[in-house]
Amino acid sequence: MRILSRAHGLGSALCAVALSALAVLPCLAVPTLSQQINPPEATIGDDVQVTFVIQNGSGTNFNLQPVDGLQNGQVSTSTSFSFQNGSISSSAAKTFHLIPTRAGDFTIPAFEIHLQDGTVLHAQAMKLHVVAGANGAPAAPQAPGPPPTANPSVPAFNPNGPVVMPPANNAPPQPVPGNPAPSAAATAGGNAVPTESDGRPAKVFLVITPQTTDAYVGQSIPMKIEWFIRLDADAQQDSLPTIKGSDFLMNNLSVRFHEDTLAVMDEGYRRESWSTAISAPKPGDFPLQMERDSYWIKSINPARLNPFVNFFPGRPNLAHEPIASNQLTIHVHDLPDEGRPANFTGAIGQFTATATAQPDTVAVGEPVTLHFTVTGQGNFDYVRCPALTADPAWKTYVPSSKFTPQNESHTQGIKDFEMAVIPQKNGTVPLPQSSFNYFDPATKQYMTVPITLPSITVTGAMAARTPPPGVVTDSTEGTAPAEAGFLPNRITSGWTKTSLIPIYRQAWFWIVQGGLFAALVVGLVFLILRSRTKRDDGREERLRRQHSMALETDAMGTAARNGDALAFFVAARHAIQLHLSTRWRVNPESLTLTEIRQRDPQLAETLEPLFVQADEIIYSGGTGRGLDLAQWERHVRDLLQPQTQPA
Repeated sequence: MRILSRAHGLGSALCAVALSALAVLPCLAVPTLSQQINPPEATIGDDVQVTFVIQNGSGTNFNLQPVDGLQNGQVSTSTSFSFQNGSISSSAAKTFHLIPTRAGDFTIPAFEIHLQDGTVLHAQAMKLHVVAGANGAPAAPQAPGPPPTANPSVPAFNPNGPVVMPPANNAPPQPVPGNPAPSAAATAGGNAVPTESDGRPAKVFLVITPQTTDAYVGQSIPMKIEWFIRLDADAQQDSLPTIKGSDFLMNNLSVRFHEDTLAVMDEGYRRESWSTAISAPKPGDFPLQMERDSYWIKSINPARLNPFVNFFPGRPNLAHEPIASNQLTIHVHDLPDEGRPANFTGAIGQFTATATAQPDTVAVGEPVTLHFTVTGQGNFDYVRCPALTADPAWKTYVPSSKFTPQNESHTQGIKDFEMAVIPQKNGTVPLPQSSFNYFDPATKQYMTVPITLPSITVTGAMAARTPPPGVVTDSTEGTAPAEAGFLPNRITSGWTKTSLIPIYRQAWFWIVQGGLFAALVVGLVFLILRSRTKRDDGREERLRRQHSMALETDAMGTAARNGDALAFFVAARHAIQLHLSTRWRVNPESLTLTEIRQRDPQLAETLEPLFVQADEIIYSGGTGRGLDLAQWERHVRDLLQPQTQPA
């Protein structure tokens, strides 16, 4: 079970948890140290990460000794705790980012790490070999600026690549209005961190990092989304980041985000991150920005009667506002017309394609299964089955497909296709020629991958179509010509009928008609009974919700008379949800303030004070002293009147 520390108060229950955690602190294991340099061989200007991980120890207040030729970059820290089988284990990681400015062999000296409990850990010396750039000449030292991203899952930008990121997008994002410009050293994920008036980093901010800002129409651009919330402002979120505007399409975000804790400008933050991909449906220069509808703790008022006020803060004051991310400009180009293959389907990326055919020996008319496999990185939604050239010796059928993603953004994976083809003649018949076409954004060219298919051995011959019994064909093959002028008598009599009675006078005709009529009557009766059952079910559901709403209003009145604010606001909010769900025919539990705002902004503005006050009381577990519950009750009962609902 993972233990996450939070800055806001959770009452005496959390105190019991804290005391129990303190009771098992002696179960901590002996502190250990592990270290790593990645990569051990680098090029001038690369990002070299030196990581130290301390298991079961507390103390990350140490730094690397300066080394000539290695420029210091960003430093990130993270801490995690786990509780298993009655013992606590902890892990504290600290990563130093170094940038080589010249070629050569470097040694990071050994040093000692002193922990808070007096334990001394010994860090060993580490070697680093740095080579010159690709052209044989040393790369120029990088100018001071925002350090590279600390997240290894985001691919590093290659300045020597074929797609060059516009310099304007490397500038820090605009500061939040009313806040001073961020310092160049204050970065998170390679982007500038907005700061407050006191110089501390902002309580909440959102950072987006696309892999590139120069792309083509339909190209899938991997993108990292990171949500930072300071530990003293941490609160539960109930929304996902969304793109502002309609210029880009984005893959669906998973509700299960990646979560960790880290330090930014010496402040503790909780980070939620997603990996996704975006694409643009048309060419042009478009602004890219995201936002998240967030809740966060603006301030905390200590409870006067809370005996644990020195250990846990009191009631939090929640702030609710949309938080916008940094803004970038994505340059989207149209695909070139020159060199476009005739069967190009829109696949953009880097792909490989292979194929197999089974079985290799069939009879005429039996199917052969072609299995195509396309692997690589790109927009797999536009990857279609490799094309076959037209060949009268084969009859083809529509293929089936299956995609297996290999990363969270669904930009890497394997797409399998199966197609059935049937030979139309016997012998050693070669399969039709096949190829797969895609556009490579790195080389800015259309690529054609030829696919070699084997020849198939086809046995037997096409079955002759014989006429039905009693039918005479026009062929005279095998018939001896008459020597005289008279033709021989015909042996078969041709088509015959057993009766000349009209069909409507046949008994079986009326039996079939009666059966069809009976089936029609039974179907109508079934539909009528089903419609009545549905109406009855809907009526029962409405009656059930009305009964539940009556119980909630009674509970709300009882709680108001008893001065129980927690029970009052729980019942009041549920009564509002039940009332609106009857009107809109939706699940009452799904009616959050955000959902109500999308359906009726004016009604949401009226209900917002009630929902905010309910969240505050429920979240803090407070008694709501000073609240006039009788006035709140009258307000809620007015909201439950039918005329307050939208038409």
